[in-house]
Amino acid sequence: MRLKDLVPPALLPAARALRHPWSRPGWEYVAEGWRADDVRAKGWHHESIVAAQLARWPAFVAALQGTGPLGLVHEDVTVAADDPAAHNAVMTVAYALSLALSAGHAAVLDWGGGLGYYAALARALFPDCRFDWTVKELPELCAAARPLLPEVRFDTDEDTALARRYDLVLASNALQYAQDWAALIGRFAAAARGSVLLTKLPVVSGAQSYVVVQRPHFAGYMSEYISWVFNRAELLAAARAHGLTLVREFMLERRPYPIRAAPEQCDIVGYLFERRWPPRALTASPAAPRDGAAANGSPARI
Repeated sequence: MRLKDLVPPALLPAARALRHPWSRPGWEYVAEGWRADDVRAKGWHHESIVAAQLARWPAFVAALQGTGPLGLVHEDVTVAADDPAAHNAVMTVAYALSLALSAGHAAVLDWGGGLGYYAALARALFPDCRFDWTVKELPELCAAARPLLPEVRFDTDEDTALARRYDLVLASNALQYAQDWAALIGRFAAAARGSVLLTKLPVVSGAQSYVVVQRPHFAGYMSEYISWVFNRAELLAAARAHGLTLVREFMLERRPYPIRAAPEQCDIVGYLFERRWPPRALTASPAAPRDGAAANGSPARI
């Protein structure tokens, strides 16, 4: 009997991936875009994701000790601390935290923060500072994380997490998993009394924003899920429309993985925004436009 005779049509992509987890590319272009009925939009709920992250948590915490580099990739089966792209990502967040701190204190919303990786990193990087740290995550991850970091608030409800005000709203490897990402940027802006850092984003400059399917079996996640690859101009325009001013752009990694059949391969980048005008981190005129586009406007979990 054939698989499609046993499984409802909406579940076929996930069922095929689980049946043959290594037979399909890790990243693949989704030509039909983001469909509301795509079961892969719920892929982060798979039980293997919590199990894999919990299994690697002790190694992650151990790697924070001492004076070594912090190029940590918690998604890798073996946690190491010497990955340059991951080091770029960590230092980008550290830079944003340093600007957000006032008198040694900062309130942070960590959207899609997993088990609280950046909260643990912040404690290692700023041992003399105090953080009021909130992680917004899926219920399964929040339940697993609370015993690990009792000093961190883990919220499962979007409205509850966004009802407070924060010195820094951080979304690392997270924005691309929201179907209406532009509206979510607006909610981040409304919750920020200081800065918004959108980082570890897959970004292209020529093609329009498009959807991909990820199959992260290398990380022990026996699931697949869809996400966006952003057009740079579209992303920055959405941020400006919600009152955010670009302070700094960060290049984290060039062409990190091949996306099968994609209209353009992506880079992984980050953007630090501020709600104030002019932004306090800028003292000179804006840089010249990139690639012939308008200034600040041309269009990637630790």
